[in-house]
Amino acid sequence: MVTNEIVSIRKKLKSLKMLLKRYGCVAVLLMMQGFLFRSMAQDMPVRRCATMEVLKNSLEKDEALKERFEKDMLRIQQLAVERENNPQAREMATPVYIPVVFHIVLPDPAMVTDKMIEDQLKVLNTDFAGMNADSVNIPAAFKPLFGKSKIQFVLAKRTPGNLPTNGIERIVTTQTSFSAANNNVKHAATGGANAWNSSRFLNIWVCNLAGGVLGYSTFPTSASAAEQGIVIYDVTLPGGSLAGYNDGRTLTHEAGHFFFLYHIWGDDDGACNGSDGVSDTPNQADASAGCHTGVVKDACNNTAAGIMYQNYMDYSSDGCMAMFTLLQVARMETALTNFRSSLTTSNGAISPLKDLDAQVMSIDNPYNRVCDTKFSPVITIRNYGSQPLTSVIINASVDGGTPVQTQWTGSLASLETVSVALNTSTAGATGTHSLKIQLTSPNGGTDQGLANDTLSKAFVYPVAIAPPLTEGFELETFPPANWDLINADGSLTWERVPGVAKTGSAAMVVRNYTYTQNRQIDYLRLPQVSIADADSAFLTFQVAAAIKTNPGTLLNNWDTLQVLVSTDCGITFTSLYKKWGGSLITRNGITTTSFVPAASEWRKDSVSLTPYINKGPVMIAFANSTGNENNVYIDDINLYKKISNPNLEKNGWLITPNPSNGPVTVQFKTTPVNLKGISVFSSTGQKVAEKIINNNAPATIYSFNLGRYANGVYLIRLVYSDRTVSKKIIKK
Repeated sequence: MVTNEIVSIRKKLKSLKMLLKRYGCVAVLLMMQGFLFRSMAQDMPVRRCATMEVLKNSLEKDEALKERFEKDMLRIQQLAVERENNPQAREMATPVYIPVVFHIVLPDPAMVTDKMIEDQLKVLNTDFAGMNADSVNIPAAFKPLFGKSKIQFVLAKRTPGNLPTNGIERIVTTQTSFSAANNNVKHAATGGANAWNSSRFLNIWVCNLAGGVLGYSTFPTSASAAEQGIVIYDVTLPGGSLAGYNDGRTLTHEAGHFFFLYHIWGDDDGACNGSDGVSDTPNQADASAGCHTGVVKDACNNTAAGIMYQNYMDYSSDGCMAMFTLLQVARMETALTNFRSSLTTSNGAISPLKDLDAQVMSIDNPYNRVCDTKFSPVITIRNYGSQPLTSVIINASVDGGTPVQTQWTGSLASLETVSVALNTSTAGATGTHSLKIQLTSPNGGTDQGLANDTLSKAFVYPVAIAPPLTEGFELETFPPANWDLINADGSLTWERVPGVAKTGSAAMVVRNYTYTQNRQIDYLRLPQVSIADADSAFLTFQVAAAIKTNPGTLLNNWDTLQVLVSTDCGITFTSLYKKWGGSLITRNGITTTSFVPAASEWRKDSVSLTPYINKGPVMIAFANSTGNENNVYIDDINLYKKISNPNLEKNGWLITPNPSNGPVTVQFKTTPVNLKGISVFSSTGQKVAEKIINNNAPATIYSFNLGRYANGVYLIRLVYSDRTVSKKIIKK
């Protein structure tokens, strides 16, 4: 015994080393939690099923449910007797197929493979059909009672929303285990997974179950529609880790309950007066355990045949279960016909896919606007057919005009997507336009799903405005005219908030405090701006922010605010300003409630746009990347330019801003001649930055950023071939 335990421990240590090598420490810690739970569960007394406890709890909480269930229980008894007395009605004529969805709810749901689910379904179907090979072990006295049901189970091929599926849904949960004492596993809000329409699908939840319970089920009408279905412990699946109970027959047992079968001993705690309502199952005192052989008798059964420990509705280990009886099958089929008949007419097991179906999923460009009369639309197409998609004709028309055609060719497997850049379309005059995309001739044939071939989208070709541009969000319209939002995840995003402002009566906010999806970026894009005939240009704004995590915390996901600029109409962006954590906040300390700034908790920040003077239209955007810290507010946006600086006119060159909080621009009135380089020195004489001038391509503007250096006085030195010019600046 001791030797066996040492061997077992060595094997587990070897497995742990392999896991560490493959997944890393953090992942293995999570796996170890599940491993330890499973190890403890194997040492606990096995309670094969908690269905009766779940039923008792449900009925105690709902008197109306209790009355209805008791009526239905009497009804199933009456119907079963009628069927028993009518031999011609004892069996369904042909198999009936029930669509099944497995919700795998685990910290690592990938631990349950598709093959494990397929093997489990095979066991379930084989057991119901009476095709299990171990039926040869049924004693001779019980063989005439061996029942074979026409109820069969198939993985769902469509979701409740009629999208394709393989019938397996994997949900990552933070819950290490679930309890039969509640229905948390059946609701996403409590770490589980919501049921699919239980009138169309048999829902099976696979999870870690606490307390030694291997599974539980709902009888017809014993629970709400959202909680109808079966829950099983994942270690009971074929190939699972619970020896003796890992052949998949926990699901067979619970499926019996789902179709109104009771435990074979009648749940009477050995009183010998309980009944499972089925007359061809022998009386039995209590649940069996483990694996018996031969004839077993007990206090309630002293007949020659003994108890039927081989029955799926007993508690024997998986290898000793082998049968439903004829009248158990009749009762299940009666329950299906009278209480769960909608499952027999469900289309859940029928794929929504046609053979040949190309779908236009989205128009990705233009998003909301274009910056030129000519543009190349970008779309995403999906092969919504069962056959590979190798070609499709794409027509794009603007405002109902002549379509521009693009021929796509490739190889796209069923349900795969591809992004396609189309040939150039023309927007025409400034203003609002409509782009229509239509797909035709997939694989040179006829599309069998015409409803998803066409998609339209409105967009704007705006006039680029010149500074100044100001916005204080005082009008109720949001985003303001000619501004737009990019909210990729469709969740929380920038919004106008009345009653909170630096000046006036409103500002804009992104509510990171309740925005739980980390690293989601939301953009608020300003109108197109052309900055010309200026010496310098700036964007200023008021910001207010707080955090609920200590700013010194390492590896934290911080809310991050950026100001971005694009010279290609938003295809690519350059970050001009980026702050997070301690550098972003305007309230010192930790704020554990939703942040609303006081009048003194605003800060004016500035971004230089001088390098973008005379660069054509540019797009400025505020971008928030969430870390679920706290709210970020913006107010009093001001984009402006400065012209005819007298110092620039007088000296021929200018440093702006001075003082600066980091960004510094050295600007020349005209292209400098014989300039070799520009250097920046600290007050101690240390060179902190330098630009070597390429005389073949001199510029009039050179930018530096002193943001990472200490505040103080710095010296900017211009080195010409024949002289040196210096000027002091202050970094604050």
